[in-house]
Amino acid sequence: MVYQAVAPDTHADRKIRSRSFTFDAGNSLQPKTNYCASCAAHKQAICARLQGRELEAFSASSTHHVFKPGQMIFSEFDDALTVYTVVSGDVRLSRMLDDGRRQITSFKSKGDFIGLSTSGHYTSDAEAINDVVVCQFTAHALKNSLEEFNALQSRLMEMMQEEMMTLQDHMVVLGRKTPVEKIASFLMERVRRVIDTDLEEITGEVAITLPMTRADIADFLGLTIETVSRTFTKLRKQGLIELKSAHDISITDLYGLELLASSAH
Repeated sequence: MVYQAVAPDTHADRKIRSRSFTFDAGNSLQPKTNYCASCAAHKQAICARLQGRELEAFSASSTHHVFKPGQMIFSEFDDALTVYTVVSGDVRLSRMLDDGRRQITSFKSKGDFIGLSTSGHYTSDAEAINDVVVCQFTAHALKNSLEEFNALQSRLMEMMQEEMMTLQDHMVVLGRKTPVEKIASFLMERVRRVIDTDLEEITGEVAITLPMTRADIADFLGLTIETVSRTFTKLRKQGLIELKSAHDISITDLYGLELLASSAH
């Protein structure tokens, strides 16, 4: 039996898509209705510890915004006036080097918080990979809410600590791992992102979807597109994965892939 590790299309997700949004390719805002308590991203989001009237008060200052694939949510060096929770879809954060090369710093999905800045401007570009819905509110509104709700402060601190740990792990991947180990680590991170159970309890294959392109993966891991493609082929020949399509992969040996991802030289 194949364990489908794609984020489920929940009733709350369908509810978001079915609501009436008046937008033109993501360029206009409309107030959202109060469905935060049943939002599919709530358990992972910054508002996870807010309930009842606190959640209602916090959500009153937010709106939902829809972005189409390839649209910019915000750009590096723009004034950081708005912060975002990803409700659905996938976002890539990247920076452009002086010589024109792109470095993708992270991929964000359901529940992730983006746009927070201490410098007053965004430190990366944020671009929609696929159809993306975000819950957004002003930095000023966030500041007021942090002062009002202690639970919000503790949740933000927790998310910042998790972000730091993720960045530290990524530094190890970039600096110490081989291309095969980099791709294995990337795939295992994608598995953990969408599976909410202990990996040791999983038997059989695990199916994951990679919304990003091979070029995105290359720019994230510091590899070339050719190396990424060759490495996927190598993992397939080793019996660790099956390539169903450009975006759909089946992990056929989860333990073996995790063992490879844990290796470092």
